[in-house]
Amino acid sequence: MNWIMRAWQAYIRWCDKMGLTPENRRCCMPRLEDPPLIRAKADCQAQAQSSNGDTKTE
Repeated sequence: MNWIMRAWQAYIRWCDKMGLTPENRRCCMPRLEDPPLIRAKADCQAQAQSSNGDTKTE
């Protein structure tokens, strides 16, 4: 397992050295990003409440 971490860190160092960082990307394709985990957790809780028949309004 330790060799995986060393290989990953070497890859990250190589990417940084080559300038392959998210800030330097030069692609015309749209990039989808995951929503923050806190928001996703709140959305899951809201969906669970609505699927259980809870009709709370704030």
